[in-house]
Formats: sequence, C-alpha cells, structure tokens
Amino acid sequence: MTAVAAATALLPGTAEAADRHEVTLERTARLTPDGTQAVVTGTYTCEGVRGPVRLRVTLRTRQERELNADEKQTVSGVYTWLGLPGLPVPKTATSSTSREQILDGTCDGTATAHTWRHAFTGGVQKGTTASVTVAMTSVDSRTAQVTTLADTTGDVTFA
Repeated sequence: MTAVAAATALLPGTAEAADRHEVTLERTARLTPDGTQAVVTGTYTCEGVRGPVRLRVTLRTRQERELNADEKQTVSGVYTWLGLPGLPVPKTATSSTSREQILDGTCDGTATAHTWRHAFTGGVQKGTTASVTVAMTSVDSRTAQVTTLADTTGDVTFA
C-alpha cells in the first residue's frame, strides 16, 4: 500500500472494495406502550470506513378498510356528477403512507455491528405490516461525493 492509499483509507467516508458494509433490519417492529410511535431497529457495519455515515430509513404502510354508508353515497354522487352513474362503487378504501428519516451514525473502521433505532410517530396499528428501506451513505469530506455503502429492504410486522 502506498503512503497516499494509506492516508486515504483513514479519511472519513472512504472505503476500499474489499471492505464490508452492511445494514440489517429487525423483521419484528414494536409499538410504544401508548401506541403512538412505531419503532424500527437494526444494525449497521462499516468495516474499513471511519467517520460519519447517514442512515436513511423509509417506512411505507398500506391499509385497507371498508367504506361506510356515507362514504359510499358520496362516491356514488361524485360518479353521477361526472356523468358516470353506472360505475360500481368500491367497497374498500386503501390508504398508503411513506415517511422518511435521516439518522446520523459513526463508523469506527471495524467489523463491529452498531445498533440503529428510530420511532415514527402515529399511523401504525398492532399487526400492521409495513415496508422499510434503510440505506447507509457516507460523504467524502474532500469531494463532497455521497457514496451508498449498503442498503436493505424488507417487510416488518408491528407487535
């Protein structure tokens, strides 16, 4: 290894191809006891990288429910107003949400697994299945270039 390569390896946010970077996601997520927050957790490993990293955590939920009589009447009225009175009124409504949070982390260059945790406020009930994506990035302090070190996507169920 040259002196330049050795010095570069110590800079924040730099990595070599042989280095191991990983983000994990626990498949069982938790609701706080009062039910107001949805907590997702996992770990990140950044062997060979020293310095700050960012974890972008995205939570996507999708919920279906039956329309009540007033909602069905409203939809029927809208269809009539649009000149489409023959369209069938749906029995269910689907709502989708997507929330994202950036977490700051620190890499120490070792293969140590660091725990990450985030609590999203509201919108999730016990038994809900959601999709979570976690991406770990670093920023080269010399060039301001953002590098994705690792990512993972999976479904979690809130218990």
